[in-house]
Formats: sequence, C-alpha cells, structure tokens
Amino acid sequence: MHETRVNLKHLLEDIRDSYPLSLEEVIINELIANALDSGASRISFFVTPGQMGQAGQHLFTIADNGKGMKRRELAEYHNIAASTKTRGKGIGFAGVGAKLSLLISKAVTTESKSTRRAQSATTWHLASDTRAPWKFIPFDGKVLPDKGTSVTMELTHDQSPLLSADFVRQTIINHYFPLFVPEFHQALLKFFYKKGIEFFVNGQKVVMTESAVNPRAKLFRVYVGGQAKRQPAGFGYVAEHEAHEPFGRFGLAISTYGKIIKYGWEWLGVSPKINTNIYGVVEIPGIAEILTLNKMDFLKDAASLKKYYKFRKAIQEAVLPILEAMGEKPESKEKSQALKPLAAEVERTLKNMMSDFPELAPLLGVKRVSGKNASRMFADKPLVGVVEELNDLKSETPKLGNKVPQDSTPQKPAKKKQSRGPAIFIGFEAGEEAGALSRMIESRILVNISHSSYVRALAAGYADYHVVVCVAWTLSQFLQEEHSMHQFINDFLSSWGKNQPKIQKLLP
Repeated sequence: MHETRVNLKHLLEDIRDSYPLSLEEVIINELIANALDSGASRISFFVTPGQMGQAGQHLFTIADNGKGMKRRELAEYHNIAASTKTRGKGIGFAGVGAKLSLLISKAVTTESKSTRRAQSATTWHLASDTRAPWKFIPFDGKVLPDKGTSVTMELTHDQSPLLSADFVRQTIINHYFPLFVPEFHQALLKFFYKKGIEFFVNGQKVVMTESAVNPRAKLFRVYVGGQAKRQPAGFGYVAEHEAHEPFGRFGLAISTYGKIIKYGWEWLGVSPKINTNIYGVVEIPGIAEILTLNKMDFLKDAASLKKYYKFRKAIQEAVLPILEAMGEKPESKEKSQALKPLAAEVERTLKNMMSDFPELAPLLGVKRVSGKNASRMFADKPLVGVVEELNDLKSETPKLGNKVPQDSTPQKPAKKKQSRGPAIFIGFEAGEEAGALSRMIESRILVNISHSSYVRALAAGYADYHVVVCVAWTLSQFLQEEHSMHQFINDFLSSWGKNQPKIQKLLP
C-alpha cells in the first residue's frame, strides 16, 4: 500500500476552483486532453448507473488507445504534481482529470498497457483530507485495445451528471468541437492527428446530428507576420446563427489542438454591433505555448503577452473583413485632429512608465526594456499616433471592403513592409451606448463615442480626461498578473496629470 500524503483534498479543491466549469465537465475535459496527448485516436466512455433503489456500483469509465504507461510511470502518476509534459506540447494538465475524480468517487481504478508485457493497474481513494492510499492490483484490461489507458470511477452519488450519456456526449462536443469538423482536420489538425479522432459513448459513435459548419459560413485562414508563403498559423469560420448552431453560445471560440479554450468576443477585442447572432471557431495550435496550466486562459508574463498580441492581431485581420461582409456597419469616420495634442501627452506618459511596466514593450514595438535605459530606447521612437479615419490605416490592416474568399483555400496575403510609424493609434468609433468604454483592435485603441459616459464628459468639457482614462483602462488589460490594473490606471493618470503642456479640450 502506498500513500499520497499532502493536504490533498484542499489542493484538489484549489485546482477544481481554478476552472470556470463544473467539476464533471473538468474531469471529462482533462481526461480527453490527456488521452489526446498520449497519441490516442479512439476515446471511449462507458456509463454504468447502478440499479435504481438497490445498492450497486455507479461506474464511469474512459478508455483510450494511446501509448499507455509502464509500471514505473503509473506509480509516478499518483504523485499529485507529477507531469512529464512540456509547455506547448500538450493540452492536458498532469493527469488532473483522474486526480480530481477522487473528490467524487469511492475509488478510482487506472489500468494501462504500453506493450503486451508492460501492463499494470492501480486503485486509490481519498481516505481523508491528507491521505490518498493507492496500491497495485491485478490487471484486467477488458475495455482496453492492444495498448492504452483506462480510468474507472466508482462514483459516490447516483445523481452524478457523469452517469448521463447525453451529458458526456454534449460535453465532448462543447469542448472539442473542432475535432468533429472535417474542414479543421483538412486545414490543420491532420498534422497532429493523422488518423483522426473518434469518440464513443456506451459503444455509440459521437457524431454531429447536422452539418457541423453552416454551408454559408465564411471560412478563413490566419497568417502571422511573414508566414504568408508557409503553413497558416490558424484556420476558422464565422457564421450567422441557425437552428443547428452547436454551442448555445455566440461569439468566436478559440481552440488549440481541437480543444476549446475560450468563447465570446472579449478575448479578441472585436464584437459585432448590429448582428449579435454571429458565432464561429478559430483553431490556433501555436497558442498552446501561452496557456495557463488549466488551459482555460492566456498567461500574462511579458513573453506570453507578446505572442498573444501577435496572434490576436492576425485573427482580427482575418475576421474584420468578414464581419463587414455580413452587414456590420463601418467604423466611425469621425475626424480626430483634436486628439493629436493628447496623443503626444499619452506618448510622454507611456515613456515615463515603461520601466515600471516592461510587459507593455512588445505592444509598443520594442522587444525588451531595462529600467535604466527605458527613456533612451524610446527617445526617437514614435509610440502614439492618431487615427484620422478608421479605415485609413492601409499599412496596418486590409481594407474592410476586401472580398472574402468563399472556399477553404483563401489567397495568401502579400508580405507586409515594416512600418516605421507609431506603434499604437488612438481613435473614435460609434459603438453601443452600454458597450465597452473602449477596445483595442490590432494597434488601435478606439474610444466608444456612443457610450453615455463619453457623451456626458463631452458636454461637460472633459472629453480629453475621458479619453486618457480609456487609454489607461485598455492598456491595463495587457499587464502581467503581479501588476494591479487599478494601480496602473492610477499611475497613468497621475503621470499624465503632471505633464506641463495644457491639452485643448476635444471637440465633438
């Protein structure tokens, strides 16, 4: 008999609480991720509720045909922190699916077979808050193919969602939808899953009941930097809501290796203003390198933020023309001449603050910043410009009127020339009255002139202060986790307020 001896229950509950999902969804999500990381092409679930009104076992099992584990690896698997994963090379989290299942199970049995002779099995349970005894048991392997791993939970409660085949099936589709779409496989996923991926629940193959992608959906590819002549960094589609819309959610979902990371528009900094019934998915394998341990959000360190900016801008460039083609109104063409003096003050403020917030350097077109040399590095570099008309940044983004290819092989964009202009621009747009104060699209911070707070600030003659608050608020969303958004906004406004030149009030 072996034991995991830490404050295990508390640790597992902390891991559980780091996910914005129910515990049952997390367990299924992570078990699938680990199966995919092991090279599985077939993943099977078996749901076996006990007899109603009688004492019996309520069993939930997942079995895959991945590479399996040897006896030594299976023993190490019971270490709560054990993982052989390299960041960016997998989408699972240290076998956490099986470990979290201890919270809702009487016992968890794991069987693994890497070769005909290398087969072993263990069982473990949570005996107390600090004790999780486990032991090797005879290998059964009835649900395993030639090689692979299975995890069986004897569930504590007979009403667990894991005993519902429909719940399991829908959770698989919600979190791994790209694996069911032939277009995603053909464009990108075939390079990672050469045999494709099949899911089964109680012997029945999980399939989409209707076409996974609306025939009228707009397909697009994502190219990053000078990648135009090589393999695209991503692939996706955008469609209007139909009866068979698969998620029950609107917005653009982002996935990596077929696993959905986020839903919505907020992460992209773009959202439709008229037709909110728009949804889609974009698959970007490269973002696996910048995900948190639970793979549900993006890291906030400087290097990760730099990669995030790069991917986000490339996705925006692909999606914005499609949104306009779907009827979204063009952005406001309001002249922004009065912003120029304020932009100069914002630039001076940013240069003063860069040594304290170096993670913003990539956003401003600088690779790294050292505290003593910050002002020297930015001395001759223009940082902040003004958007004269929001559709005039030809060097920054393709015109929104460009034709969107209808098939899955759009033309590759021409390689762009390096721009020597400002790194970011400030401009106006007409958004929703109750929408965001401002947002960042590519290199543009756009202030929402329809927002009630802007209208009131303009009437009172304080529109310049409102714009500065919007700039600070927008940039604060790109800070490292150890930096407080509130402190950054406070420091930004304080530094701006100390500047000597008087800023003219912004005109409507």
